[in-house]
Amino acid sequence: MLHPAALDDDLQASQDASVRKPVVTRLQLALAVMIAVAALAVVIAAMRITDQSMYRAVDAREAPERFLRNELSALRLMAMSSPSPVPGRLYLGMEECFKQRVAVPFDEEHTAEAKQTLATCADMEVGRLYAQGGAALAEQGRTVLRQAGVSTLGPAN
Repeated sequence: MLHPAALDDDLQASQDASVRKPVVTRLQLALAVMIAVAALAVVIAAMRITDQSMYRAVDAREAPERFLRNELSALRLMAMSSPSPVPGRLYLGMEECFKQRVAVPFDEEHTAEAKQTLATCADMEVGRLYAQGGAALAEQGRTVLRQAGVSTLGPAN
């Protein structure tokens, strides 16, 4: 007769044989690492594309403001340093007028239209000066615009 402990050992051995832990081979490990690296590369590429599109969108949204700063920089300096209120009124009025009329997104193709819009705004502000103070104030406004290098559509460009 067999000893009960021997039967337990045989039973344990047969259970170990049927419930073996899977062994990971080097090939499987190498494949897993390659898949992980590829997945990481895809995630990084997606993040870069997202960042670039966000930068382009922000750049397009801020382009009209940069254009306006470049075109009106001399007028802005005159407005801040002049004892006369005319340069300040021209600058603020043209800035507000331009922001209301400019197309967004704004790119290099729209520069001519933006300059046309800015010239229209300059004429409108000279017209306001004329309405508020007569021909002398309007002429002072035209002079300020000429000194600042801002073009207008009117006859006194």
